[in-house]
Order: sequence, then C-alpha cells, then structure tokens
Amino acid sequence: MGATVDINWDSLEALDESARLVAAFSQSAAIQLAVYDNQLRFRAVNNAAAAVIGIAAEAFVGSTLRDLIGDAALESDARFQRVLVAGETPPIEVAGMLPSRTELSYWIEKQFTIKNGAGKVTQVAALGIEVTANKKLEEQFRKLAGEPLWRNEGYQRLARELHDSINEYHAALGMNLHRLSQSTRDPEKIPELLAKSFEFLDQQMRKLASVVARCFPIDQRH
Repeated sequence: MGATVDINWDSLEALDESARLVAAFSQSAAIQLAVYDNQLRFRAVNNAAAAVIGIAAEAFVGSTLRDLIGDAALESDARFQRVLVAGETPPIEVAGMLPSRTELSYWIEKQFTIKNGAGKVTQVAALGIEVTANKKLEEQFRKLAGEPLWRNEGYQRLARELHDSINEYHAALGMNLHRLSQSTRDPEKIPELLAKSFEFLDQQMRKLASVVARCFPIDQRH
C-alpha cells in the first residue's frame, strides 16, 4: 500500500480563497489587497499592493511584512494582532515610511479576518487606497500661506473647505473599503461592487477637485 498523505484542507481552502480575492481585486489599479495566513505570512497580494513596495507579487508569498520592509512594519503588525483578536478594525488612515521612499506615505486601510466554514480564522486581509497625494496637497497649501494670507478671510474659508473635502473623501474611501471587505466570501460580486464604489467616489472626487480649483485659480490673462 502507498503511504498515507495528510492533506491540510484549511490550507487548500485558504489558498483558493486568496486566488479568488486577488483575481477580483486585480480589476482595480487603485485598491491594494494583501492576504496573510493566520501567522501573518503573505498568502497573496494583487499588483496594486506589490507596486507599493516595488517587487513582484509572487515574491511576497511566504514572507512577513517585516521581512520586506523591516521596522517600518511594526505598527502594521500591531494592528494585525488586534484584528486577529477583534475580527476586524474600522477603516483608518495609516502612515508609513517605506524603505523605497524618501518621505512619509499615507493610506486609508481596512483590515479584517477571513474564516473557513467551521468559523476558524485562516487568513487576515487588508484593503488599502493610497492618499499620499491628498496629504501633500494639504501640506503644500499650508506652505503657500504667509502670515498676511492667513489673515485673509477668503483664504481661511478655502483652507477649511479643502481640509473638509479631503476628510470627506477619505471617509468615503473608508466606507467603500468596509463594504468591499464584507463581500469577500462572495468574490464574484466584487467587480460589480467596485464599479458602484468608484461611481460614488467620483462624486466625492469632483467636489474635492472643485475646491482645489478655487484654491489655485488659473490667470486667464496668460
């Protein structure tokens, strides 16, 4: 008789789940997906997540985040440990200094667990959208302000509008990531949800763009 082979069905189920999620979220270049096993080793990432660190998606498998970015992973690891206990976290803004970058970067991120049919946590996942450009815009707007400008009521109003619009847009990103995280047990529905999400976010982005345009008017004389 041949030797008995032990099959880890949890591992096979988790691998299949990872592949389906990566396929579903690969239809958007904006949303980053990373899937870890319950020991916080990478199971899979989509191309958008891989691009953040700048290595091929396949190279993540089996590594931990700390293997890839060193001490910059400490805060993320702490959040993942809380997720393993609580099951998920609300969408939050996170900041990190990646080894491949020279300045702080920012993301809206949603972390959550994925369970098998028996209710056991087999994976931890994170959805993220980078918002570094928005944060830079706020910072540059502040730097443009000399003391006389800050005394200008119109300028102060625009500054408040810009700040509020960015906050509203980030809140909308968080709501959409939360909605998408609730659909991961049915990845076939994700492409449809993505389309609806970006339609909603377009409205928020148009509002943000309108405020930015008022902050930096074009001189029509040139």
